[in-house]
Parts: sequence; structure tokens; C-alpha cells
Amino acid sequence: MRAGEILAQYTAALERGDLAALAGLLHEEFRLEGAGFAGKREFLSTMKALFEAFPDYSENPTDIEEVGDDVVQFVAHITGTQRGVLLLPGAPPIPATGRIVRLPREPAWIHVLDDKMLIYHVAPVPGGGIKGILTQLKG
Repeated sequence: MRAGEILAQYTAALERGDLAALAGLLHEEFRLEGAGFAGKREFLSTMKALFEAFPDYSENPTDIEEVGDDVVQFVAHITGTQRGVLLLPGAPPIPATGRIVRLPREPAWIHVLDDKMLIYHVAPVPGGGIKGILTQLKG
């Protein structure tokens, strides 16, 4: 399966808040790079926390361009409304604020191996990533 197809499935799983489908798209050696680092287990724990806190969580990918069969680059623009408690692994809980989070555009790419996401690289940008979410929730 081409990388663009995997990105489309990943985006659909995010839009549904479907952690099981998301897990099924990740290679056993999956890693998040760039704006932070996480292996598969840590990534899924973080996504579970985001799904529970932000029922409308979306990465809103734009400027999608396949680079061969196994890489797709795009720009993520994370949005969501915090309607539940945010329980990030290793951090104190943040009660629901009702705040809308809109992160800056974050250039990203995904490398696929064996029809699974192996690397999800997000370029670090000011105000982006989990730190950006936390900053916006604090007001």
C-alpha cells in the first residue's frame, strides 16, 4: 500500500478517535521524531489521552505529496476542543477547559514499511506539539 493511502487511513482513524485502528497502522518499530520522540507504546498512550480530552481532535493534513511509494509529506494543523480531562502520561491531569486549540502549521512526513507507519517525523515549530497544546490550555 502506498504511503498516501496509509496517511488517509491514519487520518480517518484520528477523525473517529479509533485507537485500535490507529494501533493497527503502526509498525512494531514505529517512532515519532522531530517535535519530540516516542515509540509505539508512548505514542498510543499520548493519542489515547488526546482522544479522551479532545473528542474532535484532528491533524487536518494539507499539502499532501507522495514521494515514491513509501514516503508522504504533508503539513499538519492540529485542532481540537478540550471537553475532557487531559491525562498525558507522566503529567498532572488538566481538567476540561472548553478551550479550542489551534496549533501552527507543522511540516511532517511519514515513512511506511510493510504497509505500516514506521516513522512519523514532525518538524519542530514554535508553539507546536504537545508543548503548544499545553500552553494554549493554560491560556
